[in-house]
Amino acid sequence: MIAVLVLGLTGSLGHCATMCGGVSILLARRGVRHGWQWLLVQLGRVASYSILGVLAGWLGQGVVMSTMHTDHASAGRSAFSGLGAWQGALALVTAVLAFYMALAMLGRVPSPELLFVRVTRLWGRLMRWLTLRPPQAGAPAGPLTAFGLGLAWGLLPCGLVLAALLAAAAAGSPLLGGLTMLVFGLSTLPVILGMGLLARVPQWQTAVPHLRLVGALAVVLFGVQMGLRGLAMWGWVEHLHLGSVMLW
Repeated sequence: MIAVLVLGLTGSLGHCATMCGGVSILLARRGVRHGWQWLLVQLGRVASYSILGVLAGWLGQGVVMSTMHTDHASAGRSAFSGLGAWQGALALVTAVLAFYMALAMLGRVPSPELLFVRVTRLWGRLMRWLTLRPPQAGAPAGPLTAFGLGLAWGLLPCGLVLAALLAAAAAGSPLLGGLTMLVFGLSTLPVILGMGLLARVPQWQTAVPHLRLVGALAVVLFGVQMGLRGLAMWGWVEHLHLGSVMLW
């Protein structure tokens, strides 16, 4: 949970702050202009992440149960060995994605979002359709509309979200998966809610490269943590605990 919290809080500095500006323009066109409307949009986005987290945790649980049945049917192996192997492998995949995401944030490799171009185009058509159909020209968005637009925003293909979803799947249960994505979504709120204020600062554009560097470093730390957790699940390194909190 701590790793996902750090991923959302600092990773969004260099990613969400520069990627989601266009979404803000679309929402403003739909009548999302007031603070309470913007807050409802963000709550919808976090709710969308949480639902995806529940689904990811459910899929992860299904793989875990399948692994345990396979292990029970195999001689000389325990159910925990298969469970640990699955969670370790998923953690290592998450680490690789995090490292790639950090390089993409620095412009060293193509952005992982390019892998979902078709999905992103479909999402863009959905958002344009939603934002071009106000009940009355210039009318402000109502509470349900604002929340619904936030739900749609949460479906935007994003490398950071994918990394968090893999961590949610590794949690191995729908509840933990949903909680993982809830923490991730809430941790992105400070940056997303502050974009409007930052846009008014004249030095904002000059600060973007520095924010990307900070965000990339945070994503690297998340990748290191997930990589060590995966290796610990495989028994290659020891788990590290800070009191009752497992760091990896």
